[in-house]
Amino acid sequence: MENESDMTSREPRRALWRILVATLVAACATSPAGARISGIVGYTGRTGGLYCSNAGFGCHATASGTLPPLVRFEGPTQVDPGSETTYRFVVTSQVPAVQVQAGFNVAASAGDLVVVDGQSEKLLSGVLTQNQNELTHTKPKDNDANAEAAWEFVWRAPTEAGEYVLFGAGNSVDASTTSDGDEAAVTTLMIAVGDVAPPTPTATPPPSCAGDCDADGVVAVNELISAVNIALGTADVITCGACDTDGDGMVSIGELIGAVNKALNGC
Repeated sequence: MENESDMTSREPRRALWRILVATLVAACATSPAGARISGIVGYTGRTGGLYCSNAGFGCHATASGTLPPLVRFEGPTQVDPGSETTYRFVVTSQVPAVQVQAGFNVAASAGDLVVVDGQSEKLLSGVLTQNQNELTHTKPKDNDANAEAAWEFVWRAPTEAGEYVLFGAGNSVDASTTSDGDEAAVTTLMIAVGDVAPPTPTATPPPSCAGDCDADGVVAVNELISAVNIALGTADVITCGACDTDGDGMVSIGELIGAVNKALNGC
């Protein structure tokens, strides 16, 4: 007969498996219906490397004749503690004859994001944002004459000096209201707050195939089990480094979901 301590120790495992099973069920029940034209959060690359071209679950899908957009932040890389600074996130279509609109999702490692009036944007939070507010569009924006769509927002810096990160994802879309024919890209902006050396810009590496332990291009059920075991602490992260997409030595709920997405939708 199980004692109380044995039953208690099994609760985290049961909870994680419930999340994994629920994610699989939700994915299987999701049809490739309309795209998220009113915006979505949790897909900036901040959480387990997820963004809209690798996450599945109704996110945007590539098609013939489309390309990922060019995405960038515009704004200072050094600010004062506690200051409020306006930044701009820009999505540039590489196939403007086809991908005529854009959407976005921006997150911050710390501090607060603030909506700017007239930018067709809003703040949302949820499980994938770790209950932190992120910015997204209220509706897609048309590309301008330079094939660009952009959103201004305010970042309120933390009061503690240090280096912080803005994470951004942009979708270049064909305005069909479906998830086909759209592609996404991610980027980051390092910001020095206070009396610290300004960061050196670096290129954003492409996301790895989350959960593909043996690098064969497929995430199998046994690899998902490995991811759960690492998350529970019953296996070492070295047994499947591909599960730890942010390199922090742990496997989070977001990283588990990312691995499930790869198992369902391919690398």
